[in-house]
Amino acid sequence: MLVIGAAATGLVALALVVRLGGAFSETAAPGLSESGALTKVGLSVAALAGNAAAVLTVGWLLVAAVFARPPAPAGLRCLRAASLTALAWALSTLSLIVFTALDLFGTGIGGLTGNMMRTLLIELPQGRAMLMTLAVAIALAVAASLPRAGGGTGYLLAAALAALLPPLFTGHAASASYHALAVYTLVAHVLGVALWVGGLVALVTVGPALRAELPRIVGRYSTLALVSFTVVGVSGGVNAWVRLGGFDLGSRYAMVVVAKIAALGVLGVLGWWHRRSTIPALRDGTGARPFLRLGAAEVLVMAATMAVATGLSRTPPPENAPDTLDLAELRLGFPMPGPPGIGPYLLDAWVDPLFLVLIAAGAVLYGAGVRRVRDWPWQRGAAWGAGLLVALLATAGGISKYSMVLFSAHALQHVLIGVLAPLLLLYGAPVRLALRAMRGESAPLLAAAAGCRGIRLLAHPVVASALLLLSLYAFYVSPLFPASLGNHALHSLAMLCFLVIGLAYFHGTAGTLVPLAVLPLHVIAGIALTREGAVLGSWFEEFDRGWGAPPLDDQRLGALLLWTATVAVTAAAAGAQELYWRGRRSTTRLSASTTVGSYSAAESSLSLSSTAAPRSRSGDSPTRSS
Repeated sequence: MLVIGAAATGLVALALVVRLGGAFSETAAPGLSESGALTKVGLSVAALAGNAAAVLTVGWLLVAAVFARPPAPAGLRCLRAASLTALAWALSTLSLIVFTALDLFGTGIGGLTGNMMRTLLIELPQGRAMLMTLAVAIALAVAASLPRAGGGTGYLLAAALAALLPPLFTGHAASASYHALAVYTLVAHVLGVALWVGGLVALVTVGPALRAELPRIVGRYSTLALVSFTVVGVSGGVNAWVRLGGFDLGSRYAMVVVAKIAALGVLGVLGWWHRRSTIPALRDGTGARPFLRLGAAEVLVMAATMAVATGLSRTPPPENAPDTLDLAELRLGFPMPGPPGIGPYLLDAWVDPLFLVLIAAGAVLYGAGVRRVRDWPWQRGAAWGAGLLVALLATAGGISKYSMVLFSAHALQHVLIGVLAPLLLLYGAPVRLALRAMRGESAPLLAAAAGCRGIRLLAHPVVASALLLLSLYAFYVSPLFPASLGNHALHSLAMLCFLVIGLAYFHGTAGTLVPLAVLPLHVIAGIALTREGAVLGSWFEEFDRGWGAPPLDDQRLGALLLWTATVAVTAAAAGAQELYWRGRRSTTRLSASTTVGSYSAAESSLSLSSTAAPRSRSGDSPTRSS
């Protein structure tokens, strides 16, 4: 009954939004074609089905990975359910691909050809994103059904969350005025909804099977739900502000946004009722029926809200006036900057929203950990702060803006975020601090995540060294580089990958000779990058800057900066580690020799005193003299 009610509620809400939002209007909206009504309806229904299946898959895997791990019966049941919903996700995505092709080419199902599908899935970013989601959904459906799937629920959950992301980088938000802000608020919005809604549906469904564990699990989920509700509300508000260009309620798009905000408010009231009434009832042992009833009502409201959100993606957003668009500003997302220098690099700010949130969260959480531990070494805290400051300089200062215009600035940003910041952050020992500061079940969960096989493989010296070389040099001769320049969200995501690779490299190669062994490879790859035509794409040549060095000379400067700075930082880090360990070994030897010398001196003194002293009486204890 819950499934039937949620499906009916979602379909009715979707029909209203699609009809009243303008998706059936005669005039084509930006990004939406003038296809037939049947295609538009099928596209909207397939999108809603795919969103629902994706959220359910995330919810099942969340319960199996965090709250009721296999071999618990509830965890195994969640894995089986995740396999089925992942299969439904794959089928819905396949239907979405077909309807998107029909919508794009304005043809019926009989006129769809292989060339049309190839154009969509290979040449268009939207098709490639859906193809990636389809592949991951199929892999999840197979992996979750395997007998040994219980040991990898965390990996399955991470894969399910990652599969939600590719379409977000190619939708309406990717072409918004503030590219990165629009995309990453949408990413936070979707991830928060998936964990919140999927987790609640899974708990309501398997709640009777959890029995005695349900109060503890619901208490932990309540914290996650509160965080997700906050993230969903804030990110949705910011994203709506970006899409509407401010506080403008004069469009159909704005009316749908208002309806979505109202539904979110209803969910907030239901969540408050949970925390005030049903959760205390669970803890008091009065039964799970009130929680399940209120949870079922909340699921129905969530189904309607998801339908409104799906209809919003088919609603034409407000258009910009044609005379307000500048070609360079449209491509860059900001006006063309002036000549570079130390002042513009430091003061001409362009904030990356992803790194701003990560840096702020890192500062707040680290500070809270230091406050709780109290005896934490100040050198560790200073290194962590310096690492955050370097990351902030690279992603929120003028370097972030000029990295889209000059290759040398992009190389400088890459070195700061991928080489220097990881070294400082690692010395801050954040995982060690978190393990000492955490209480309850969080510390074992973090320890298990930090020591998992995936992290160990990523930090293996050979793997980490290969990834660092590829990220520093091969990235610029691959199709990823021009794609990241054309999309701010992809650009900041690439920088985040560089940061993770740098952390894995310096952590995995610490105390080894691998960094020194690969230094010649840095030199060879850096020199190869200075050749004309090595960097893929003509992004930097297409701007009429009117200042600075020619693009080829700037490319050579950037390549020189890449390998020289990387070699210098790597060699300095290896030398500092060698001096540290040499000092530790010498201190250990000195301590050992001092101990042996003290013992020998004491033994000699004891033998002299025993020789000079008269023989003790039988009543004296020989142990006392010895």
